[in-house]
Amino acid sequence: MGNPAEIESIWGLLRSGGFVMVPLVLCSIAVWAVIFERLWSYRKLGHELRSFHLEALNSLLTGDQEAVKGLCRRNPGLPTARLLAYALERRGAKDARLRTRWPEALQRQRQLVNQELRRNLWVLGTIGSAAPFIGLFGTVVGILNAFQEMARSGSGGFAVVAAGISEALVATAAGIVVAVIAVMAFNAFQTRWNALVLTIRLQTEELSELLEGLEGPHGT
Repeated sequence: MGNPAEIESIWGLLRSGGFVMVPLVLCSIAVWAVIFERLWSYRKLGHELRSFHLEALNSLLTGDQEAVKGLCRRNPGLPTARLLAYALERRGAKDARLRTRWPEALQRQRQLVNQELRRNLWVLGTIGSAAPFIGLFGTVVGILNAFQEMARSGSGGFAVVAAGISEALVATAAGIVVAVIAVMAFNAFQTRWNALVLTIRLQTEELSELLEGLEGPHGT
């Protein structure tokens, strides 16, 4: 925990940035909330995908569909578990058109799952784009305040315009810092998302190949 002097200095710096610091602080909080949420979610997902894939492979290799269904029910939030359960449901459908076209339906479902993995990333992208403009708006306001102070005092000099210039610089710096953090996090999570999407696609294709070799409930 910082000492009172440091806390007061930080608080004073934030106040000197003017009212635009309020949305920038809110944007910063949102950015860090998404960063921690996605870090935890992606790390957990990577481990669970590997564990589920091994168990599902073992069950499919032994031809135990009931074990596969039970495994999917125990992992309802896992993308590959949802996709495998969906494939089993389509293969067991009474309508022959649904049964024979299950691989295509599975691929469409996988695209929906991929989009769900991008949840909240739009927040980082939006803030990364908007934060510099919010800071720029604060800069304009600060400069306007500086000129208005000059007009009221009837004289120039650094002492007259210091407050307005300080507000402008703090707002600009804050907007840039928030934007840089948001953009860097967005790019990092985009790379991680691409890796997870590839893993899910490869695992789904491998499980689908084994699933095609099993005899379906309608003799398929």
